[in-house]
Amino acid sequence: MSARGETRAALFDFDLTLMDTSYAITECTNAFADKMGLRRVTREEMLRVIGLPIAESWIGLWGRYEEEWLDIYRQNFREREHEGFREFTDTRSALARLRESGVKVGVVSNRKFAMKAVKACGLAAVFDVVLGLEDVRHPKPHPEPVLTALSRLSAEPGRSFYTGDADIDMKTAAAAGVTGIGVATGNFGTGELKAAGGAYACANLSAAADIILNISVD
Repeated sequence: MSARGETRAALFDFDLTLMDTSYAITECTNAFADKMGLRRVTREEMLRVIGLPIAESWIGLWGRYEEEWLDIYRQNFREREHEGFREFTDTRSALARLRESGVKVGVVSNRKFAMKAVKACGLAAVFDVVLGLEDVRHPKPHPEPVLTALSRLSAEPGRSFYTGDADIDMKTAAAAGVTGIGVATGNFGTGELKAAGGAYACANLSAAADIILNISVD
């Protein structure tokens, strides 16, 4: 077993980083909107709020949030949402390369019950830690989610990475003292990701894995 100071960790956001969830979330959000008499939304609008806690995302879309909405969504649409996830073509190969090199890998998401989404994609066995909103008091961009995951892996921030597709992910990485890597697989370009605090920005997970495997953190 590696000592704490020897462990290298690569943590990842889930939505639009490991999986293209935008189509499924848009479809299910509009089904929910139809059920509740709310305005339907476009995929472009969804791209701007995916990654936020769902209450914040709905406030962004509809200007309000009611507590019972989340239970209604989970009971009626969450399973359908999971079934519609689209895996990026390089997700599994990038994660496999990291694991084969001895890097601990994990998911840190602003989803509540993130493990359910990870299991639905058949990826649960790949990760050493999966952390969602139920595990912390503060969501991203607060550093608590990343630091909690690193603690569970016995890893130090200085030897660790956080990869995500959004400005909130880069702000989280900077706040936690880990190396932030932005991937342009969501609503943000590489320039925007670096401007938000990312140490690196690239096109996809394969390129992110290259960065992680080729940077010295000793």
